[in-house]
Amino acid sequence: MPAPVDSLYEQLFPLTTVMKQRFVENFSGDLLDTDRWGTVTQIVATCSASIDDTVNGGFKFETDSGAGSPSASMTFIDVKQFDATASTCIATCKKNDDNLGIKIGLADNTNVSPTNHSLMVEGTLESYKSLHTKNSGGFTSTATTEALSQTEFSFKIENIIASSTLYINGVSGAVSTTNLPAGNLMPYYYIQSRSTAAVKSYNSTYMECYNT
Repeated sequence: MPAPVDSLYEQLFPLTTVMKQRFVENFSGDLLDTDRWGTVTQIVATCSASIDDTVNGGFKFETDSGAGSPSASMTFIDVKQFDATASTCIATCKKNDDNLGIKIGLADNTNVSPTNHSLMVEGTLESYKSLHTKNSGGFTSTATTEALSQTEFSFKIENIIASSTLYINGVSGAVSTTNLPAGNLMPYYYIQSRSTAAVKSYNSTYMECYNT
């Protein structure tokens, strides 16, 4: 058993190793950190991002009640510190409405479908929880066998040179080896109202991204 240490750094790495970029967000407190996060409306209307005042609420991403698929992304607004070929993203997600599109992971811009990305996709954008990978040459969707649901879950995306892998609740669910992202990426959350005009939302209590 390793000897206890006071330093969080030393719990992760020996002091002989220089830690690469690492970001951890647990969405606590009374306000979303807008020095870090920014939202961009993508398709009509307005969406809101806020800290949810409920037990295990974390961050809440919510559409308005308008028609026309209200949608938005929440990112670091083009501060890209993570390597598309050597990075990991871990997060939680709880969908609160079925007619909703969700994308979470790493991407290179704030758009609906960023030029380079590796994203976990939940909701009516796909038939199962899926992994989306994209670069300037094309797009690949790889489905898991995990059903769409309103049950909270955790996921992990590992990006290496040859593949991107999506784990759902600790189990490998999808591997993509085509159209892998390139360049530098940033944390990315996306929401889109689907099918019916109504207020819709999802929650996330945690995100961690780091270079490997």
